[in-house]
Amino acid sequence: MKKIVFAVLTLTSILLLPGAHAETRRWTPSIGRPPQAGDEYTNPVDGSVLVFIPGGEFTMGNDSGEADEKPAHKVKVEGFWIGKYEVTNKQYMKFMESEGYPDPAFMDMPEFNHPSQPVVGIKFLHALEYMKWCDLRMPTEAEWEFVASGGKRLEYPTATGKLDHTQANYLGREGPDTWMDAPAPVGSFPAGPFGIFDLAGNAWEWTSSAYMPYPYSARDGRENVTERRFRVMRGGSYHFGGRYLRTAQRHHFRMHLRLDFVGLRVAASTNQLR
Repeated sequence: MKKIVFAVLTLTSILLLPGAHAETRRWTPSIGRPPQAGDEYTNPVDGSVLVFIPGGEFTMGNDSGEADEKPAHKVKVEGFWIGKYEVTNKQYMKFMESEGYPDPAFMDMPEFNHPSQPVVGIKFLHALEYMKWCDLRMPTEAEWEFVASGGKRLEYPTATGKLDHTQANYLGREGPDTWMDAPAPVGSFPAGPFGIFDLAGNAWEWTSSAYMPYPYSARDGRENVTERRFRVMRGGSYHFGGRYLRTAQRHHFRMHLRLDFVGLRVAASTNQLR
């Protein structure tokens, strides 16, 4: 039975990889069945499209990577939803207008304020308020890496698992990567694992996780978002070199910083969407 289940999950994962022509399935809480792999849900508050990712066990970290990526260890995640795209300026401006929040840093600069670019220059605490407003949350560090690894321990969270300027926006400019000092509009490059865009490069993405040593555990306090700790960001950005875009790469900043290369992506637990 375990072999059969594994085969089904593997086939499902293959169908969700970029290039597969699986039909998009729209899901709502009233549809009458639990979400399935590849279902898409559109959040009515901010318009974010979320993709359902089945849970599973994977190897988190990298024994050949940086010191804070060690040790590589097994982590199990429950099924969850994650944003198909990074949160855009257009979405964040709707939040600002609704809740009276100030503009993100750099919003007055033309290289950062196109409606379809990922919003950058927001504090972690403002990101939390955004999530509260739209009734979603940030992904945990484990969830982010689970999606980025594609179930295959991909070195980079790209369509091919490799990195070049046809796959992502990062430091430098070549071929389709025409953005030298700014993030590209979301979805400008091929989708990575499970049909999720811009996991590699474009903007660093806040996760909910505190920057603590491995092994990862969701029960050791690192997911307490009210504690004043360094918070983990994932994915690299237009401003950083290729090594920062690796799937297992961890980066961290203080919660109050507003930097021009840090954005966010939404997520949700299965019981959040009712």
